[in-house]
Amino acid sequence: MSVSVSRDDLFGLVQKAYAVAPQKSSLQILMNLMISCSANGIEISATDLDQSIVCSGRVTGKGSFKVAVNSRKLFDIVREMPPGEVSIEEDENVLSIVSEKGFSCKVAGADVADFPGFPETADTVDFSIAAQDFRRLTERSAFAVAKDTTRSCLCGVLMEVDGEGVRMVGTDGHRLGSNVCRFSTGVRSRVCAIASPKSLQHVARITESEGEQDQTLSISVGEKYLVAAGRDFRLYSKLLDGPYPDYAKVIPKSNPKSAVVDRVALIDAVRRVSVLSNQKTHLIKFRFEEGTLEIAVVNREIGGEAREVVPITYDGEAHSIGFNAQYLSEILTIAGGQKVKLEMNTQISACLALPLDDKTGKVLPEDLFLIMPLRLMDET
Repeated sequence: MSVSVSRDDLFGLVQKAYAVAPQKSSLQILMNLMISCSANGIEISATDLDQSIVCSGRVTGKGSFKVAVNSRKLFDIVREMPPGEVSIEEDENVLSIVSEKGFSCKVAGADVADFPGFPETADTVDFSIAAQDFRRLTERSAFAVAKDTTRSCLCGVLMEVDGEGVRMVGTDGHRLGSNVCRFSTGVRSRVCAIASPKSLQHVARITESEGEQDQTLSISVGEKYLVAAGRDFRLYSKLLDGPYPDYAKVIPKSNPKSAVVDRVALIDAVRRVSVLSNQKTHLIKFRFEEGTLEIAVVNREIGGEAREVVPITYDGEAHSIGFNAQYLSEILTIAGGQKVKLEMNTQISACLALPLDDKTGKVLPEDLFLIMPLRLMDET
């Protein structure tokens, strides 16, 4: 027997699961979405073995079946269907889809017996967090994780949880992003886990697309897996092996030089000047003096140079320092707000980029961004 569901609801479930299913794999079954219908509703599942997701929704009808269907084909079919009710049923591993607007199709499926099961989690540390807080934590940390898999732990986001809140940290050794959300978690003992940024970002995208400001996520952290559950989905993500480096050691404690600058003006100036920067290092030079910041590039390979002066409020001796323009622009974009404070010491010590509160003008204690400087070979 068939079951009925609205096209929009069905596409929402398929879309969430589709992002997890690999498009290429030596295990053909992983390229499928598993559809399971019963009296309790519909579930659509996907896995790449490192992360798994099950999305659930309501249906009408009494059909009960399971079938695995190619994820790309199912996604394209449902996306192109007209709005309205959709009937789906399965017969001998063939999925039939019929729209009330006249469209119908059949897709051959695979044996669901080959579809991997979901991981078992035990002895987990559980807490709940507002979806918008989870998104902020993820946004301000996941961008900085390493792309090079030589040090696998740096390819993940460090999640620290205790009774007073949650912190996420990401770093690749050249930059660092950190954010803390303070609230009563109910967690009795401190726990640390290295989570996949891909999984965290997918959870963030799901909750953002649903647009529910008051949505709450349930998070469970086990020995090998992290589980994030929302209103209609549950995502399992394999944790990365540690230990994670002691990131606190690279955060400078003494920064005698500080500058406050308009964030958007700085982003625009960096973007313009960096057009002529070296394509490998993206080196730009900052020259801080009282009231002004000069941003400069001299590229002898192409015989070009560029400079721009930005007004700032500066406290300290005249100071020159080099940055990777791409890394700095990304940090400034994510930081948000009208103004940002740059705290520095020497040409080779880390620079802190601290967003300021638009109302009070004070540093936001929840956010911390760090960028390591590039060596200036000569004056520009």
